Amino acid sequence: MLGVRKQDPEFVAFTPKTAEEAVDRFVRCKRRGLKAYLVPECLIACAHGLPPSELEKFESWIINPCDDFSNVSLVEQKSIRESNDAIFAENARRVEDKMQVDELPPLPREQEDEKMCDTTPESLPDTATLSIQ
Repeated sequence: MLGVRKQDPEFVAFTPKTAEEAVDRFVRCKRRGLKAYLVPECLIACAHGLPPSELEKFESWIINPCDDFSNVSLVEQKSIRESNDAIFAENARRVEDKMQVDELPPLPREQEDEKMCDTTPESLPDTATLSIQ
């Protein structure tokens, strides 16, 4: 009976068992007007019943739906990482050298905050001179 219901392109009330069914369910949800902010929840719901091998296929489709890079030989790029590591090490050494200096950084001078009320007795008005108008 599920096969009959799947003939309807609007039907999404099924749990996918393969990566192909998960992709199919996601596409059906998009055709029904899936809002952009609900895409992550929809992908999670589509992947809910998948076994690990099918989940890997579905994840690779999510990352790149147009191409399959499983047979592509990649060239490892080390020069950028090594350059970034060298810059980080130089900056870390420079900061640590500054931290080892014996002098303390200058402290800010104390300033009175104008918003703080002064509650010393000489700053309070004399109650005898206050009059209610």
